[in-house]
Amino acid sequence: MKKIIIAAITLFISATGMAQIVSNLIVNAQPPAQLSEWGNRREVLTLIVTTQATAPRPFKLKTEIKTLDGTVIGSADLAKTPVFTLTTGGTTVLTANDVLPLEYMVFTGKYKNSLERTGKLPADNYTICVQPVQPTDYRPMGEVQCKNFYLASIQLPILMKPYNEEVLDAKKAQTAIIFRWAPLVPRQISPVTYRIQVFEVLPTQSPVQALRSNQPLLDKEILAATQFIWQPQISMIPDNDDEEQDTTNLQRKGWDGSIKGNKKGWDGSIKGGKAFIWTIQSLDKDHKPVTQTDGNGEARSEPIIFFIAPDKNKKTKKEN
Repeated sequence: MKKIIIAAITLFISATGMAQIVSNLIVNAQPPAQLSEWGNRREVLTLIVTTQATAPRPFKLKTEIKTLDGTVIGSADLAKTPVFTLTTGGTTVLTANDVLPLEYMVFTGKYKNSLERTGKLPADNYTICVQPVQPTDYRPMGEVQCKNFYLASIQLPILMKPYNEEVLDAKKAQTAIIFRWAPLVPRQISPVTYRIQVFEVLPTQSPVQALRSNQPLLDKEILAATQFIWQPQISMIPDNDDEEQDTTNLQRKGWDGSIKGNKKGWDGSIKGGKAFIWTIQSLDKDHKPVTQTDGNGEARSEPIIFFIAPDKNKKTKKEN
């Protein structure tokens, strides 16, 4: 009987301890992908903790991030996390910097690699769980609070103008070329910097070779805008005297006529013209690529090409 009484008292004390801290976790269902951004916005994550205890209650927070199947991919190192104290009958409001201290969070596998490279978790559905625990032995001091959230995948800008394989008039291009693109999706909290680059494709190159090896003719950063008017400081008018310059050379370099491989080709009507390839790189507020993309890892949009037609009014040497 004595053992039963001791066990009952132990359970009562434990239950009383569990009830000493009451918490309420509020999480934005679709927070910023960059975890470091969470601490800058109070509406992303808030934990309200209260107690009816008659003495100050020190506690730590046991925080875990899980996939929807319950697999823990990140957890707080309780040996390093800070101690918080609730005053008698008091209420404390904690934010993401307190609940999810990135410097004390331990992530695993691909999630760790993704955070180290980009500061973001892979796009997916997750659950964050938080529980107040004793600072010494990490025994529970309140119930676990869990909330689901979703990190959306990023769609890079789509290039719109000049469109793929568009042929521009030489004289108009010499004055100005208008570039337009669709914005990054979803919309980011901080303004996105769009870095536009244009490369000339030489007769002996494929477009991809030009993109990888040539110096850009245009390399400009535009903050939060999706249009740029380029006024070339170089001659954009092809030289008709050079009749050996033939864009069909691109086909001989293994290019099928388009970046996406639709095998359009072209009819040779721009013989003597110039070919260019352009792309947009999306950068975040820290001037880093907004996401890691397959192939280049630099958040670059799918590149497309355009052409500058020869000046029809300019006579060649043979015509003279």
